[in-house]
Amino acid sequence: MNSSQVPPHDNPDFRPAVVTVGSELVYGERTNDNQLWMLHTLWERGIPAQIALSLSDDERLIGTEIGRLSAQGCFPILVSGGIGGTHDDVTRQGIARGLGVPLTEHAECRAILTARYGDQFTPQRQRMAELPEGAQLIDNPLGAPGFHCRGVYGFPGFPNMLQPMATTVLDELLTGTVAPARYTREYVLACGEGAIATPLEHFSLEHPEVSVGIYPSAAKLRREVLVRLRYPEGADAIADAFEALIDKLRRSLPGS
Repeated sequence: MNSSQVPPHDNPDFRPAVVTVGSELVYGERTNDNQLWMLHTLWERGIPAQIALSLSDDERLIGTEIGRLSAQGCFPILVSGGIGGTHDDVTRQGIARGLGVPLTEHAECRAILTARYGDQFTPQRQRMAELPEGAQLIDNPLGAPGFHCRGVYGFPGFPNMLQPMATTVLDELLTGTVAPARYTREYVLACGEGAIATPLEHFSLEHPEVSVGIYPSAAKLRREVLVRLRYPEGADAIADAFEALIDKLRRSLPGS
């Protein structure tokens, strides 16, 4: 990956977006493990995603959404799936459409694919060398290269390819930055969410730098709620205050 296209490493305005492409995901035919992995990885690195989308294999739809995310200043836009050479792989075309650039044959990509596939370099596989104009390659030791162009990063949908490639990209993007680590504390209380909603809302308003989630049990006969505190590095005092609040709430519950 050529770092000349990467914004300055001291840029604090990371607003990541995660886009997973595949009609099988939208139709519920396959679990979206790639989305979950990318979202969790971004959270752990201190740059949580601002938005996550799942899109069908539709060039126009992909173009519309990529263009919208780019116009909103999202960066990086991580896209997985649909960069192969079959008729339903239209992510490359969609990204080009969204960025307002043509698809052009990328000479370096074609050379890599020619060496990889030899006499099996079919017309379908040759399509993988057609990338958005100005794109630069992301190395993929296991298959066809990924690419990045104007803040959009295209990865294969295979997890064993996506994960090391995306890790390399994020390592480079975050070099020299001081992105705070993110931490989580979880608590289970034997009550419904209504019994604790008001004090937790007040705490959230007093401490906007942290995030408080309230998740009631999905079991029909279980009256139980999971409370999750998400907080950045350096906010341990706030986390301790939240834990004290949870202890107070727990003592006030009936039967405690």
